[in-house]
Amino acid sequence: MSAADERSPEETILHTAGKLRATCNRGLRYARNAYEIESLEQMLELSATLTALVDGRPLPEIRRGFLEERHYLTPYAVVDTAVFDGDGRILLIQRGDNGRWALPGGWCEVGELPGEGAVREVWEETGCRVELTALLGVFDNNYHGGQGLDHLYCLLFAARYVEGTAVVTRETLDVGWYAAQEVPWDALHEAHPARIRFAFQWLNDPGLTPFYDRPRQEPGPTWQHGGGVERAE
Repeated sequence: MSAADERSPEETILHTAGKLRATCNRGLRYARNAYEIESLEQMLELSATLTALVDGRPLPEIRRGFLEERHYLTPYAVVDTAVFDGDGRILLIQRGDNGRWALPGGWCEVGELPGEGAVREVWEETGCRVELTALLGVFDNNYHGGQGLDHLYCLLFAARYVEGTAVVTRETLDVGWYAAQEVPWDALHEAHPARIRFAFQWLNDPGLTPFYDRPRQEPGPTWQHGGGVERAE
């Protein structure tokens, strides 16, 4: 079964619109005449129209974001951190933007290591200082309940609590420590249940293989292959 066969109609629309958007942005980077630029911008607007069919935001807002954000060429990198205390509880935040609970995390910044970003996000969102202990895996947001206009790769780290009192910050409504049975599973941000479950699995079995989404389809021939692909026996 291919990846396309496993997607819902809504997921297929978002996937297609996202691919079209990134393809247009790559073309706009190299476009040299007004006709090419106009045609690609029209295709970007079509991508926004497709996205609006299954996204709750108004079409003008989506269209404006697509036309203004021309750097969207590949998936963006974000970091989340599963911080555990000495009692095996995990640190969660209640996000200020939507009220859902989540792991502390956010966008990677230019010039910083992913691990630095993970530690920084925990500090900014909770006031706690942590020490990273492991890379738990890489989660493709598209396949774990993520919703949004951008395709994200999430690097999930584990960390141990070092010091600091968990506090509410400008980015959060609440923050707290939760045992596995206490996690507000029904109130989590849509992409986080899979990451939190895996983090608790790792806590019970530190030798667990890091998570990554297994390939769902074989790569097809491209112009570089002359129409076919030779396979090694």
